[in-house]
Amino acid sequence: MRVAGIASLNLHSRLTRLLIELRRRRVLRVLGAYAVVAWVVVQVADIVLPAFLAPAWIMTALLSLSALGSLIAVFLAWRFDLTPQGIVRTDTGLLADMHLDLGARWIDYAIIAALTVILVFVLAERSGQTTDSLDIGHSVAVLPFVDLSPEHDSQYFGDGIAEAVLENLARIPAIRISSRTSSFAYRGTSLDAPSVAKALGVENLLEGSVRKSGDQLRINARLINGSDGTQIWGDSYAGSLQDVFTVQDHISQSIAAVMQVQLESERDAAMLTTASTEAYDQYLRGRNSLRRQSSIEDIDQAIGHFQTALQLDQFALAAAGLCRALWERYEFNRDPDLAVLALQQCQQTEAQYPELAETKIAIGNLLAGSGEPSRAAESFRKVLRQQPHNAEAHGGLGVALFALGQTDAAAAELQQAINLDPAYWYYHYQYGAQHYFRGEYDQAVKALSKSIQLNPQSPRAYSALGGVYFMQGKFLLAAETYRESINRFPNAIAYSNAGTNYFFAGDFSQAEAMFERALAMSPADFRYAGFLAWAIAAQPGRQQDAAHYHQLTVNNALARLAINSQDGEAHACLAEQFAALGDNTAARETLAELPQYEPLNINALTMVASAQLLLGQIEQAAGSFNRALELGLPLFLLTKDPRLEQFWDDPNFAALIDPVTSNPLTSTQGEE
Repeated sequence: MRVAGIASLNLHSRLTRLLIELRRRRVLRVLGAYAVVAWVVVQVADIVLPAFLAPAWIMTALLSLSALGSLIAVFLAWRFDLTPQGIVRTDTGLLADMHLDLGARWIDYAIIAALTVILVFVLAERSGQTTDSLDIGHSVAVLPFVDLSPEHDSQYFGDGIAEAVLENLARIPAIRISSRTSSFAYRGTSLDAPSVAKALGVENLLEGSVRKSGDQLRINARLINGSDGTQIWGDSYAGSLQDVFTVQDHISQSIAAVMQVQLESERDAAMLTTASTEAYDQYLRGRNSLRRQSSIEDIDQAIGHFQTALQLDQFALAAAGLCRALWERYEFNRDPDLAVLALQQCQQTEAQYPELAETKIAIGNLLAGSGEPSRAAESFRKVLRQQPHNAEAHGGLGVALFALGQTDAAAAELQQAINLDPAYWYYHYQYGAQHYFRGEYDQAVKALSKSIQLNPQSPRAYSALGGVYFMQGKFLLAAETYRESINRFPNAIAYSNAGTNYFFAGDFSQAEAMFERALAMSPADFRYAGFLAWAIAAQPGRQQDAAHYHQLTVNNALARLAINSQDGEAHACLAEQFAALGDNTAARETLAELPQYEPLNINALTMVASAQLLLGQIEQAAGSFNRALELGLPLFLLTKDPRLEQFWDDPNFAALIDPVTSNPLTSTQGEE
């Protein structure tokens, strides 16, 4: 025991001497200063390197070099000292009295061994935080890839890469993906990663950059933990444009591995990819234009890009894109020739690529717009069985269900689309439009105002909001909203709405001018021709001029019904115009072919009632008006409508209109 105690004291004495010697030689001070400098360098590198597309291994190499440098710093501090006379070898000092078997050099070995252990521990800790042990959740937002190309002309390409990765991941039921539109809303934001992740409701962010020069491509991608902003995974790729599909799939597979889920991709590479880099580039340009869709020019550009892509190489994504773009073009101005082209293209695409989700969505939109909502709903449901988090499919299903009269289910689907893609203006627009047709004007104003906030350049949301204000009797506010629409983009809908506002205000000449502009922009639209006919007919001595436009409306409505036989507004308008022309037989036959009240919206019901009044069917007209009042048509609009002015003098007609069923608006309401 005595010998053991002496040995313990000797060891303690040696350790004390070692500590004193470390302090005398300033080894601890040098090591501390080095650690601070190394930490700062590593932190700066973690921020700067990704911006320069540096591969992920550079950070690992930097950490290793930092640890190795600490060994060198300690060794130099131990052996040498900085004095006024320069760098000199340090005196042995207290170590001269220490006699061990290994001599004084054992301390060098001890320090090196200790630091080696520390280095191994640090690297092991870092590498231990691999994707196998991290619990990072199963939700991710794919942010737009930054364009670092020399000419800064490849943002569309970076967007395309991000979208392709997003769509790959969306095919994995176990991963919840923030939608493209919501994620891309944070392009160029100054918010940090945790703030963006919180706003999008996800646990992780995928960000990256693209440098494209000619046929050469360099892509950098990294997965960020949304809770603290640390990098979970990162990689970079360099090669030619022909490697782009391989890169997209590799990124998707890496993210799936990080999240510990199986990438169950149904993609057929031969079908979705193309050997032509120019064809793929044209596809990405077309998709970018179609997404923007602020004007007819955007859609025309998309059509041109998709057609060029297909001329270079027939591949599924471009075919589905052309199908969708052609139908969007038809919806913009209702040209029947465009409807035929869209139908032909979509049928061809469906025959070639029936299982592609992009095809099903395009076909669903076409079916919903051509009067087959049941088939449209099934097409969207097929997508959702494969991709339950597909916002486009939920939104399309909401539109189809509303057309089927399933208003509650439609609202639920649109709400789901909004939850998945809260920053996409179109879903809020559709949600507001459905509230409008249900007579829920306050909710419509809220949804449409949100749509405008998200996309201030969209004329459609302004026009719809103006219509809501009009239904509320806020004519001046409605007029201001119409002007906002026209100022941003002169379009047929805005001019038509402005014309309606003037019509109800009694300024028929101004209404005529607005409707003429609308019809000139969209000559095949039955609605604008009909509005113009009524504005002219309201002016004394111009009945013959009005007859020309009544007949034009008949022709346009028949053309619309040839495309969509279930269009209730076109059907009702046709009956009204036949009655206005004095063709009572055709008017009665058309009314007889109309479905019962349930599928008809407010606009269709008022046109049906107008036709019935012109035919002398007072009781039937009152029934149609009362049904419209039940759906939310304000009674005051009936009293303000110049077309009905003469009928209010008939006490029988007035007695049949039930004000109890209308909104609590009196006939004294007017402009505000």
